[in-house]
Amino acid sequence: MVGHQKMIHASRIQLIALIFLGMVLGACQKSEISAQPIPAGVSVTSAPTELPTIPASTTTAQPQKKSAQKSGTVIGQPIDCDNDGQDNDFRIDYDGDGIPDDCIISEDSLLNIENTNSQGSYEQSMKSLEQITQNCEEKTQINGDITYSVCTVNGQPVKASEFLTELGDGLSIWFENGQVKAVQRTHNGETFFFDNGKLTVKFEDYGEQRRETVSNQERSEAEELAQTAYQSIFQVFNIR
Repeated sequence: MVGHQKMIHASRIQLIALIFLGMVLGACQKSEISAQPIPAGVSVTSAPTELPTIPASTTTAQPQKKSAQKSGTVIGQPIDCDNDGQDNDFRIDYDGDGIPDDCIISEDSLLNIENTNSQGSYEQSMKSLEQITQNCEEKTQINGDITYSVCTVNGQPVKASEFLTELGDGLSIWFENGQVKAVQRTHNGETFFFDNGKLTVKFEDYGEQRRETVSNQERSEAEELAQTAYQSIFQVFNIR
């Protein structure tokens, strides 16, 4: 009985081994079939590889343009541009040629222009004064502790000044076409520009600040200074 059971067990092992061997042989045959060389002249087209689609953005970023703000110089005194009966509008020169290019309505609108590039505007204004005095003939006279000077072109004064000889504090006055163009207090750099005797702009501290709008009292004092500052100097040099 025991011997019979051993025979049955051995037969099962052999059967399992045969089945396993058959599976191995079948796999090898499939591998050889798949590895068969492709005959010449037969083209093979591979299936296109699908790439993942990137969804288009719903919005396209555009560079933001900054609005350019013009800077300019006020020309002349306030006038009435909008016909409202008030002289509170300002003519503006944008390209530095001294000719108004636009008119800004009301003093509120002037705030964006008033102190724009103050130092540059001051330097430009002073260069215009240098052109007036170019090649002028200068005379100097000292009376006590005060030094007087006058510079003329074709006999006409283009600049006059008086100052304390040791300290340098005093006044400088420029003339154009026989009228006062500018007056500067040398001790603090306060500089006034005029048009036909009317104050147009005031610079403080040698151009650190620029003011086109001043109080009535300041305007009155500046315009009076333009009328009287040069008189004592002209007397020294007998200029009428």
